[in-house]
Amino acid sequence: PPRSRTRIRVRAMAEDQEEDAPMQDAQDPEEELPELSLDIIDLIKTAQAQHGLRHGDYGRYRSYCSRRLHRLRRVTGCTHGKGRYVKRPLEPESVRDARQLMLPLFCAERAWAFAMQLKRENTQQEARPHYHLLARLAKAAEWSAKLAALCAERADQRTDLEAKAYSAFMHGNVALERENWAPALASFKSTATICTELARVTMAEQAALYKQVAAEVEPSIRFCSYNLRRLGGEEVSDETDAMGDDVDGLAGASDILRSKLEQVLAETRAKQAESLTEVVVLGAPILPP
Repeated sequence: PPRSRTRIRVRAMAEDQEEDAPMQDAQDPEEELPELSLDIIDLIKTAQAQHGLRHGDYGRYRSYCSRRLHRLRRVTGCTHGKGRYVKRPLEPESVRDARQLMLPLFCAERAWAFAMQLKRENTQQEARPHYHLLARLAKAAEWSAKLAALCAERADQRTDLEAKAYSAFMHGNVALERENWAPALASFKSTATICTELARVTMAEQAALYKQVAAEVEPSIRFCSYNLRRLGGEEVSDETDAMGDDVDGLAGASDILRSKLEQVLAETRAKQAESLTEVVVLGAPILPP
């Protein structure tokens, strides 16, 4: 609706003005640094919804992350020089503004969006694009770990927990794509546990967001548990064994999980076709060709 689009444009303009505001002057090194606060989950969910992921356009979201990183680096002074590249890593003692925490956050989002774009485009399951997307997922996990390390020292408790949940989700994506089921299960469970506990102690609007994230990782938790039981030789329940029967019906499932479920569904149907001996139609058995 026009009114909704107007609200989104106004919010985007306010976001740009906030990011373009100059940073405060450097404080005395001996002065105690204040705790920073950043709504990590709300920030990325809003950005994803407004810049392409509502329609599954990962390329558009990746471009948005690049533009926002450019603005953030300019306003925070965390540029890498002109011409020759100069590496300037963020250190906890140099982080004095919450916008500096957005740098590793949107670096992780950009790498993750690129990996998802490659996965969407690699319909033929070619090896080279798959290695490329694994590298991008690993880079996203690396940036999310840096964000969690910074928040552990410089942010308040809520921001620290959100960063840990976000980092666990990114590491779970890498393990899931590599089919390392146990590490993936531990990471996704960590994300779900943190978000569930945060939902219990926050306001209603934030609690709904935390519950949404916990619900989104639940299919991945079930799928990893299913594969661990299958590899361990245990019998799986009918409910778990039927996970691949309705791939499109898994609300909130990631593209990584959907691709894995499609593979499982294809394998299951192939096994059923091999074991099929006859089909009964109107009481008459028909042998398959």
